[in-house]
This record gives sequence, structure tokens and C-alpha cells, in this order.
Amino acid sequence: MKILFADDDIKYALVLKRFLEAEGFEVVYAGNGNIALELYRETHPDLVLLDVNMPEKNGFEVAQQIRSNDTKTLIFFLTDRAEINDKLHGFELKANDYLTKPFYPEELVARINERFERIETANKTQVYRFGQTTFDYAASELYTNSERQLLTPRQADVLKALA
Repeated sequence: MKILFADDDIKYALVLKRFLEAEGFEVVYAGNGNIALELYRETHPDLVLLDVNMPEKNGFEVAQQIRSNDTKTLIFFLTDRAEINDKLHGFELKANDYLTKPFYPEELVARINERFERIETANKTQVYRFGQTTFDYAASELYTNSERQLLTPRQADVLKALA
């Protein structure tokens, strides 16, 4: 699994990068938002980990540009911005998760593994249809009348349980 990790705090980033690599992930590091977008286009990662406060382009801007063309790549925010408005903005940009610093690296790995296990399981046969509405659990997407709505992990789990 390939991860693009963008954070301007190089000491913190290198420690987390080494931890993720020790867990078996391939990690590409970017020190700012512009480099993150370049590496995203070059590497086609499975997951993008974004700090919000970065020079040149912040994490919100990077996520917005990624989501304008790509709804499949997972995006997690890893940031010290813990205000509810920031979290809501992250999810409005269709982030799949939002962790506030400090956090345990083991928790991040558990969240990554859970998300990818759920996608693998869902890819087998987890598409539900209700009249004009289609729910794709793997992608956490709901399609109604040709409009797509990304769901949070919790929303997708609740809808799957109801389905």
C-alpha cells in the first residue's frame, strides 16, 4: 500500500514515516502542499495523509484539488487544528478521516488497516440498490439521480446496517 504523507514538520514527519514503513507501508514524503500535489500525480497513492498547516498550499487546498478529480484515493488529515469548524471543513472536502495531534501512531495504523479491510470486503459484493439510489459501501458513495454524495465512514456503516 502506497501512502503520500505531507507535513512541513520534518522531524515529526520522518519519525512517523519510519514508523509507517516499519508497519509495511510504502511512504512518500512531501514537505509542502505543492510538492504533495506533484508527488500525488506521479505516485498515485492509495492514501494521502495531510497536515493542514503547510506552506505554499495548505492541506485543505491539496485535498480540494485531489477531490476535484479523484474520489477513490483515501484522504486523512493529521493536524493540530482541533476546532470543530476545521474538522467539519475537512469532512466537507470529503476527507475519510481527521486525526488531531498528538495521536498514537498505532491508532493511525489501526484506522488505515480498518479502512482498507473494509474496502476489500466491500469490493466483493457491497453495492446496494434502492429504487433510483445506489449505495457503494466500498467507496462510501451514494448515487441518486446521477448525483454523487461521499459519506463519512460512520454514515456508510449505518447505511450498510440499514441495508
